[in-house]
Amino acid sequence: MAYSRGRWQDKLQMERLARTIREQLGLDQFAVVDPWHLADAVPAHPFYPEDVLLDEERCAALRQVGWDGFAFTYPDEVTLMVLLNSGRAESRQAATLMEELCHQLLDHEPTILVTDPVTGLLKRSFNRAQEDEAYDLGATILMPKELVQREVKVGRSAAEIAVERRCSRQLVEYRIRRCRLWGRYLKLTG
Repeated sequence: MAYSRGRWQDKLQMERLARTIREQLGLDQFAVVDPWHLADAVPAHPFYPEDVLLDEERCAALRQVGWDGFAFTYPDEVTLMVLLNSGRAESRQAATLMEELCHQLLDHEPTILVTDPVTGLLKRSFNRAQEDEAYDLGATILMPKELVQREVKVGRSAAEIAVERRCSRQLVEYRIRRCRLWGRYLKLTG
């Protein structure tokens, strides 16, 4: 059965899997996770267009295009290659890296190039359930339930938590909502 954000069993599975991954990294539920450290464990190699292109003009153009990153593997290689857009904020890069690492950890089927029936142009296939599952696992690894509960209880703002956790305010707010603490959060920070 495909992952569903609305199914409590899937939500519980994400919490358990994130806890296991954090434990394998030697981290408790309150330690800050560095996605680049997790990349070493996967194994994955994050890199940027500047690492492979010598043309600064082309790199500058790539930083402006609407993409965050993508991952691939070479045939017969185990290391995941993750290309990140260096024009994005570090917090966005961290979220993108986490999501790509989680696709690998969850053993998701890679996307493929398909012909768009309307335009006839090539595009990547898209699996919403896999994207949601990878994002949710990455967000849960970065912001475990116990951490979210503690931070909400003491009245810390999402912006403060985001700076400390090196992630976006939107990701923190998403986790607060997923942990069903949004009402309490608003009362304590309002």
